[in-house]
Amino acid sequence: MAVNSTPRRRFGVALGVVLATVSTGLIGFAGTAGAHTNKSSAECVGDTTTLTVDLTAYNNKKDKKPNKVKITDNGEVLHEGKFGVEYQEEFKVPGNVKHTFTIDVVAWDDPVEEDNKKNWSFTEEHVVEACVEVTEPPTETETTPPTETTTTTTTEAPAPPSSEAPPVSTTAPVTTTTEAPEEALAATGASVALPLGIGGVLLAGGVAALFVVRRRGKA
Repeated sequence: MAVNSTPRRRFGVALGVVLATVSTGLIGFAGTAGAHTNKSSAECVGDTTTLTVDLTAYNNKKDKKPNKVKITDNGEVLHEGKFGVEYQEEFKVPGNVKHTFTIDVVAWDDPVEEDNKKNWSFTEEHVVEACVEVTEPPTETETTPPTETTTTTTTEAPAPPSSEAPPVSTTAPVTTTTEAPEEALAATGASVALPLGIGGVLLAGGVAALFVVRRRGKA
């Protein structure tokens, strides 16, 4: 009996060791598969805005089924790529503006069904206000200097005396004679009857001469 019981005991011990090893492996695998930890934060560190991303305990398949991560800041891509078991990174950006960080993670082993997802794939957002107060410099007002008005006075020099004598006009001067008004005859005291009498005699003589001539002509 002792001889027969020994192999059985050895077999039972070996079987127990195998079962314990398998159970430990399964528990460890389940723990690793269910971990998928995500620790991320964003804050002001002095005058700088700092984003910290810490992804650990993700599954990395040997058949190259990687996990994916994309990180943006105000829409600008800071990092986009694939990772295996973990991804850890720290980003520092200027703190004089407001920052909105977005972290997109896609785990290859996260179930596709919505009701069965484990949230290993997720989208997370961090908003950090400006760490430094920005003071705008005062606006300088440009002063336009007064415009100087310059008055230029041009003085014409007198023409030099010409050595040539001025041309002599060939046109004879026009003499204008102004007739003095007839002065009234001075009273001499002589009578005008005498001239009238002489005129009458001459007129009568002319009439007589004209009559004689006509008669001669008729004869």
